[in-house]
Amino acid sequence: MSSIYNKIHRLKRQLGWSWEHFHDEINSIDPDGISPKLLQNYYRSPHKKPTPHVAQIIEFLHHECFPAPFPEEYDRLMHLYRGLRMSRRYLTKENDTKNLQRHVEKQLEEMAENECLGRACLHWLLGNIEFDRIAPLVEKEAYEALESTKQLALGHYREVISALEAHNHLYPDERVTTYHLYRVHYNMLACYLNAVTEKNRSHDAVTLQYIRDSGYLERCKEAIAEEPFQWSIALNGLRFSSLLEDEASVKSFFDLLIAIHPRFVDLSYEPYNQLSISVMEDYRWAIKNILTPAYLSLLKKRLNSKMITKK
Repeated sequence: MSSIYNKIHRLKRQLGWSWEHFHDEINSIDPDGISPKLLQNYYRSPHKKPTPHVAQIIEFLHHECFPAPFPEEYDRLMHLYRGLRMSRRYLTKENDTKNLQRHVEKQLEEMAENECLGRACLHWLLGNIEFDRIAPLVEKEAYEALESTKQLALGHYREVISALEAHNHLYPDERVTTYHLYRVHYNMLACYLNAVTEKNRSHDAVTLQYIRDSGYLERCKEAIAEEPFQWSIALNGLRFSSLLEDEASVKSFFDLLIAIHPRFVDLSYEPYNQLSISVMEDYRWAIKNILTPAYLSLLKKRLNSKMITKK
């Protein structure tokens, strides 16, 4: 899910959205909502934790300006499943999920092939249902069921991509964003990651080969090119470049990251709800071989030089 930082940037990039207009939109919801100074502080600070009140206002505005691309009746099923996942009704949760799954499968059977967005939404939901079964199967060491479940999830996510690409081909003026396609590709990668115990993920041969073959790193670059504030996608690109021990990609994604925000040149910097690069095992190769103190020092000098030039 996009952070409040990303949502503020996405809102601000809209045509005609000056800071004055942005604040007028906030005032139309709540005259005491967010001061101009505070709003710009959130805009500049990936690490800043939003208050519930700020989050509520930005979430409302974002939903108004960027509604989900899917038909509302199917998107509601996605929300229904999220609520079910968070439910404390542990005795009926799995049975309720199976009932929802059967309902969605029946709807898909009855849906016309040209209903691309409806089909994408329902396959996405079915993919998520199978995806959420992967981690418990790893814990149980039920490897046969695990592989079957992983392939079911992957199959649904492939159908999502096919449906979204078909929609974009048929309706080029109503294209679903690159970010939505990126999220599906990330879910597919996460199927591989979650099917392996955490201690083995960084050197699992099947997962690493999937990263190489899937074009995931290019998907990251495409998403950042469309929305150049996406620091979490740049971090993911850096993470998986490090796991692949790919020097060129490590440098490329780190350059993208510090272009999004220069504070990322400090490997101990912690954006909101995210551990710093310095403490995460997946970045170890990059830190040891590329992001050395000498290399980071050169980057800091370059950043400082640019800041002086701008002044």
